[in-house]
Amino acid sequence: MKLKIVLTVLAAGLLTACAYNAPYRPANRPEKMEYGNDHKDVYPEDVRKDAALYAKVRVVWAGIIVTNDAVDDESGDKINMNTVFEHHYYDWLVNENAGSKHLLISPRGEGRFRMHWQMNRRNAESSSADALQYAKPGSVAVVYGSPESLDDNGTIVMHYRYVRIFGPEHFTAKDLDYGRIGEPYHPIEASTSGTAALTPSP
Repeated sequence: MKLKIVLTVLAAGLLTACAYNAPYRPANRPEKMEYGNDHKDVYPEDVRKDAALYAKVRVVWAGIIVTNDAVDDESGDKINMNTVFEHHYYDWLVNENAGSKHLLISPRGEGRFRMHWQMNRRNAESSSADALQYAKPGSVAVVYGSPESLDDNGTIVMHYRYVRIFGPEHFTAKDLDYGRIGEPYHPIEASTSGTAALTPSP
């Protein structure tokens, strides 16, 4: 029995080592500032249990985009986005083998959250349709913000600080099943899915 336990622990360590070979790296200076200051150990269910305690606490969550609306801002240089996300556990490591970057998020998470945020236009021709194509449902977002309130259905309303989008070719939720940071990993059938770089409004 003792040998079996040791082998299981070693196998889990080997799995983690093979799956990941680098920490998550922010794309630019604004994201780096957020990443260094936002809590990675506060989760949606924590907020639902005590919304007042976590109000205005800066958090960073990974979420798959469920729905998205985009409207041109009156200023003309920004696009307003209203997005619903499905939270997924993420341990802030990446797989950079074969020259690509993959986020191996868990298929599980802690429910929905939503946020109003803004995207900068890259040029005069950029449209809300381009924004919707860029941040389309099924993409993963690394979302920086703070909880503001709860909808009646339990969806958490977030105050926007920063967003980074990853398309289907740069993430998968089908390789490893895991929960909160520190909980064990379980391999599942691998299936890679889609990233892009976002230019969010600071």
